[in-house]
Amino acid sequence: MSENHSVKDIVEIGFGTIGKIRILRALAEDNKLLTIYALHKKTSLKREDIKRNISDLISINWVVETKLGNNVYSLNREDYYVKKLITFFQEIGYIGENHYL
Repeated sequence: MSENHSVKDIVEIGFGTIGKIRILRALAEDNKLLTIYALHKKTSLKREDIKRNISDLISINWVVETKLGNNVYSLNREDYYVKKLITFFQEIGYIGENHYL
């Protein structure tokens, strides 16, 4: 857990918008690094919305930003909450069972 956020803060920040849930799903399904462009294609969200939501998800350590040629993003699959979230998404059928931690 982030030193600056309580559990309540983490959950509220993490699930604050449908955009965040779509981003989390896209990152969980692909299990690879995605650019803002790729996230836009997968989620149909506006670039500005993706950037704002990604920033929030980075702040709670659910998403990791890596600077390669472009900034790319992935789930922090070592995070306790992300592990539980992926399991939840699988159990309710929001993502397929083959999306491993």
